[in-house]
Amino acid sequence: MNQVPKTNQGLPGNSRPKLQHISRSVEKSIQDVRDAMNGKRRVYPTKWGRLNKNLMGGLQPGKMYVIAGRPGVGKSAFSNQLIFDVLDANSESKLDDLLVIYWSFEMPGEQQILRAGSKDTKLQTFELLSVNSVLTEQDLKRFEQSVDKYKNYPLYFCSIPQTMEQVIAINEELFIRNPTKTVINLIDHSRLVKGKEDTELQKLNTLSKGCMWVQSKMQTITILLSQLNRNIEQEYRAKQQYQPLLTDLFGGDSIGQDAHVVMMLQRPYDLYGITDKYCGEDPIKLLACHVEKNRDGLLGMIPFETDLSTFTINERPKSNAS
Repeated sequence: MNQVPKTNQGLPGNSRPKLQHISRSVEKSIQDVRDAMNGKRRVYPTKWGRLNKNLMGGLQPGKMYVIAGRPGVGKSAFSNQLIFDVLDANSESKLDDLLVIYWSFEMPGEQQILRAGSKDTKLQTFELLSVNSVLTEQDLKRFEQSVDKYKNYPLYFCSIPQTMEQVIAINEELFIRNPTKTVINLIDHSRLVKGKEDTELQKLNTLSKGCMWVQSKMQTITILLSQLNRNIEQEYRAKQQYQPLLTDLFGGDSIGQDAHVVMMLQRPYDLYGITDKYCGEDPIKLLACHVEKNRDGLLGMIPFETDLSTFTINERPKSNAS
């Protein structure tokens, strides 16, 4: 009896897709489990333990993580702390494997550092910039010491909006120079990426498919900030406490489908004045992170305690959750 070939090598026709026998997938799956058991799994944890659990340990190469919310909800603050915490949380050996491109189209790099320093020193930005009174030399020293460590991080800013073709070209160049490194693209935000398409939805589709291409070809990680449409603000949604859905994602037909994980941020008290329990949580200072799509891990709401005056975001203790 003839055996089924494990690939289609030798089959006629150059246009035929290459087939892979199931045995190879089984072997790769076993190797993945063995690597995880031996601590060799390639994953980059955050400092947020509950989020790490939902994300199967942290950020993983070849995946796109969408962080969505209405304007002013705290997407940039959340992603800023996320990426700096990832760099803080990982050992020097893992940092050697990383390159971060911070496509900070809404604000320049120094403003992102100012926010990070505000979190570290617990000084508000108006205090750091001597708006009402001159900053003391002691507080200046504290700020300098808090941000000085960032000089050694493998992170590069681009604050001028680019096309997706330019983003891909930069990724290809970095991949050729550093084939063993994992590149993280943090894009803030999706609607600021330039394009020649006729409609904004077409631009978002080009962006999403471009991200998928670099993830597949170069095993990059994408953190993509996106907006929710106005449906969430309609009056009838108040009865549902404004909890976001995948259909609220602007350009959801492309970005939502292509993403591996979609996290939707909501501040029920600050944005909508909700004072009743929100998903079992006290709404005061609550930043609710709704994991609405997760191809591998858990769904659900992760509660964060926020003080956005200093861009500080921490997971709430489990004892506070219902």
